[in-house]
Amino acid sequence: MTGAALVTGAGRRVGAAIATYLARRGYRVFLHVNRSRDEALTLAQNLRAEGAQADVIACDLTDLDAVFAMTKAVLDTGAQHYLVVNNASWFGHDLPGAASLTNLDASLNVHVRAPFAIMEAMATGRKGARLDIVNVLDQKLGAPNPDYYSYTIGKHALWGASRTWRTAQVDGVRVFGLWPGLLLTSDDLDETAYKARRAANPLGRAIDLSDVTAAFDLVLDAPGLPGQDLIVDAGESLKARRRDVAFDV
Repeated sequence: MTGAALVTGAGRRVGAAIATYLARRGYRVFLHVNRSRDEALTLAQNLRAEGAQADVIACDLTDLDAVFAMTKAVLDTGAQHYLVVNNASWFGHDLPGAASLTNLDASLNVHVRAPFAIMEAMATGRKGARLDIVNVLDQKLGAPNPDYYSYTIGKHALWGASRTWRTAQVDGVRVFGLWPGLLLTSDDLDETAYKARRAANPLGRAIDLSDVTAAFDLVLDAPGLPGQDLIVDAGESLKARRRDVAFDV
């Protein structure tokens, strides 16, 4: 076992790709899910068939007792290297002037409160083992726009936590922020619009999941690299837009 890795929101989409990559690199992966349990169980079964170690932990990230039980399961492996990927996300559309505290609470619970608890529990319980934390953020932090207002506030707060951890310089702990650009289609984009938007960035090329997993190569293969932001967006964060890339024409 190379180490133990916890990936939140690992049942599908980006989280599943990251968990698969880490399992194939030799990590015992803990796939956290909430509503995507069936997908995660299938993924874990497939990974085990390849010879990897994969466990599924289903819990609501608003339940801190369950969150701490999850981190304890990871720490109980006694690994010499722990990797935490705070990938779980709440993604709902709203705008300033048309938002609600319900949306804000949902965003802060998933993007701030749970990652805060996970990072603290892993850092205090690791017994001298190395700990790398990758907080999955969003390229729009570099070029804000009003869409997905509550979601964006949550990601900004997680970014602030990431940067503050770096200033603390906790021995044996590195904290990275991963800023992906548009990767996968959503309810806001049909297939034609999705393909066009993916390449509408300064480099004129789409990014895909392999670009994201390649960023983990840098984290894992360069232990002397200090925690920092890794921007995987083909330059989208350098491009000011009046609306989110999903809506900007």
